[in-house]
Amino acid sequence: MGCCCSTEPETLSQDGEANERTRLLNDPVSSTYQVTASPSDYGNHYSSSATKKSDEQTALNRILQQTASNIIDVGALEYHTLEQHEYIERVRTYNQRLNTVPPQKIPNRAHHEAQLLCDVSAAERILSAQPISFADFNLMMSSAQKVVAALSHIKVDHKEDLVVPFGIP
Repeated sequence: MGCCCSTEPETLSQDGEANERTRLLNDPVSSTYQVTASPSDYGNHYSSSATKKSDEQTALNRILQQTASNIIDVGALEYHTLEQHEYIERVRTYNQRLNTVPPQKIPNRAHHEAQLLCDVSAAERILSAQPISFADFNLMMSSAQKVVAALSHIKVDHKEDLVVPFGIP
């Protein structure tokens, strides 16, 4: 279950609960309106295509309105600056809350310096294992250098606004 390469037959949920096979989105065009054809429509192909286009247009308009109602326009939000006394008050409150938290035990540094692998439970098994080959080490190092070089060349170019008005009244 949950594997795309499963050899088990597909079974649907008996009790109606959602599972990995449940459709998340219904087809809004086909589920909202079904066109029934009358004998007079068989001769006139234009009227059936016009109703189909208008049905698609109403479905698209409904999707557009739902999307527009779910968008938060961060550009229209107010920017609130803290005044000096508000800032000092918040700092005091945060410091009081931090002081109420019991201090955590800080591990002894000298103890960790003596242990090479303090986080590994079976260090002897790892240290006694066969080391990686020099070719594998070189491959890992060259791959890491290529990744660092690629990451250093990443640039973000601002091309358009993040919030786009849809023009719905």
